[in-house]
Amino acid sequence: MDIQLAPKQTLDNRGSNCAAGFVKLLEIMESLAPGETLAILSTDPVSQRELNEWAGRAGHTILKTEKTGPFWKREYHFLIRKEANTP
Repeated sequence: MDIQLAPKQTLDNRGSNCAAGFVKLLEIMESLAPGETLAILSTDPVSQRELNEWAGRAGHTILKTEKTGPFWKREYHFLIRKEANTP
């Protein structure tokens, strides 16, 4: 894996809905320095849309999005970089 894509932290939200992990997501992003990355693991299909919308509003960059597994056991993996000019 590219060293720039190596996540500083991982949020494993598999088995929970996206809303359940959102507070933890905000806490982790606040603790990261600009340029650091967060990996997010989810089983919630809505996470794709919600994380894209949130990252756009918050000014962060989604570096990678991946779907894995069969549709009945699908996982969604994201890599988000914290940007410098975020609230």
